[in-house]
Amino acid sequence: MKAALAVLLGGVFATAPHAWTPAHARAVLASRTYEVTDRTQPDQPVYDLTFSRQAAKALGRRFVFDGWAHDTLTDLDVPVRFTFAPPGRITDFRGPPADTSQPGLPIRAAFYYAWYPEAWFRDPVYPYSPFHPTLDYYSGADPRVIRAHTDAMRYAHLDAGIYSWWGPDGYPPTDVRFWRYLAAARTTPFRWALYYEREGYENPSVAKIRSDLEYIRDRYAANPAYLKVNGRFVVFVYGNRDDSCDTASRWREANTVGAYVVLKAFDGFRQCSAQPDAWHQYSAALAEYDLAPDAFMIAPGFDETREQTPRLTRDVTRWRTDVAAMLASNASWQLVLSFNEWPEGTSVESADEWATGSGFGAYLDVLHELLPG
Repeated sequence: MKAALAVLLGGVFATAPHAWTPAHARAVLASRTYEVTDRTQPDQPVYDLTFSRQAAKALGRRFVFDGWAHDTLTDLDVPVRFTFAPPGRITDFRGPPADTSQPGLPIRAAFYYAWYPEAWFRDPVYPYSPFHPTLDYYSGADPRVIRAHTDAMRYAHLDAGIYSWWGPDGYPPTDVRFWRYLAAARTTPFRWALYYEREGYENPSVAKIRSDLEYIRDRYAANPAYLKVNGRFVVFVYGNRDDSCDTASRWREANTVGAYVVLKAFDGFRQCSAQPDAWHQYSAALAEYDLAPDAFMIAPGFDETREQTPRLTRDVTRWRTDVAAMLASNASWQLVLSFNEWPEGTSVESADEWATGSGFGAYLDVLHELLPG
C-alpha cells in the first residue's frame, strides 16, 4: 500500500506545473507582451509591455516588480511597478505620471504630417520628394519614427506640433494614427494640436464643424499631451483663396465647445465681425511671413518635386536670420513650415542633404541654438 501511494504521489509531483518561484516568474515575465491599463492615473494610459531577461531581474522575492519595461506602442522605456501573480498576471500596476504642464504664449510650433507612407507615392513618382530623409521613407504609424520625431522637435526647443488632420474618417488615415503621438509625448512637456485640413478644400457646414469639434473634444482634448491655451483645446484651421468673413462666421457659430481656434488669414480678415482666437498664415514659399501680433511664420525652402525650380531655395545662413526675426517678432504663435512636408520640400527634419553630427540636421541645429530651451 505504501509503495503504491509513493508511486502515485511521485507521479502527481512529476506532472505538476512549475512552482511559482521568483526565478520561474521572471522567466514568464520575459516570455511575452502584456497589455496593461494604468487605472491609477487620471488619463488611464494603455501600454503593451515587454521585458528583457535583464529587466525581469527587477522582480523581487515578493513578486513585486519595480523597474523598467519597454512599451511597444510608443517605443519608449518606462518605469513601472506592479505585483506579478500566477500564472503570469500583472496586478496593482502603476506607471509614470503624465506631464500636465502647458506652454504659455508665445508658443513655438511646427506643422507636422503623418500622411506617410501614402504621400511618398504620386503616380508615377516614388518617392515624391527631391530629398532623402535620414529616417528613410518612413510610415507615420511607426512608433520608432514617432519617438524620433518627438525627440527631434524637443531638441529644437519647439513647444508643439500642429498635426495635419483629415477628420475622423478622412484619407490619409491621420485620425487613427494621432493617439500614438499623444502617447509618445505623454510624459514630456511637448504638446500636439490638430490642423483641420478640410476647410482648405471644401466649405464644411456649421453642423459638420461642430460635430468635428465635439469629436476632438471628446476623443483627444482631455489628453495631457493635447495643446491648450488657458485651458481651451487648440485647433488650427487650414484655408484657401476663396475664404472670407463667412468662413470666420461659420467657425464662430460652430464653436460651441470652447475650442481655441486659429484660422488661416485671407484678404480683409481683420475687418470681419467674427474673429477667432488668433490668425496664422501658411505660405511656405516665403522665407518669412509676419502676421504679428498673432503669428510669425518661417520656412527653410520650397522645392516641390514636379516643379523645375524651387520656389524658395534653401540657405541655412538665411534660415538663421529668419529664426532670429521670428524670435524678435514677439508674435503669440511662432511657426515653422514645416517639420516634415516632404512632397513640397519644406521640411526641417534631418535629411542626407543637410545631415550634421548632432543627428538632427542643420535646420534643427539652428533652432536648438537660437530658441530658448
